[in-house]
Amino acid sequence: MADATLKLEMEERNGVRIIHVSGPLDSMNYDQFKAQLDPLIGKTRIRVVLDCQNLTYVNSRGLALLMHYQRVSKLDFSFLGIAALRPRILKGMEMLGLSKFVTSYPTLEQALEMAVAS
Repeated sequence: MADATLKLEMEERNGVRIIHVSGPLDSMNYDQFKAQLDPLIGKTRIRVVLDCQNLTYVNSRGLALLMHYQRVSKLDFSFLGIAALRPRILKGMEMLGLSKFVTSYPTLEQALEMAVAS
């Protein structure tokens, strides 16, 4: 049985807050995820990268929240990079038409480069 617990670990590198996300983002832990990210995303000129290498699943509500966070970040002159999404999650985004609205980076390193440059 897969671990159904969402874990978020934070670190900072070169002025960029990195949040390592592991486990599923679904209706069981959506509120937990939102409660931890809302205070960060609402800040002006903050640079955040979500490392999603170990994110195992995202439901449509979670994908919509990621899209919302990227839109808010742009309005606040901030940066939110979503890095290393699994192919299955990327395919789900494409099927829902969200890939046009969510910018993701193949690797954490590429997202960090863009964050530092912003």
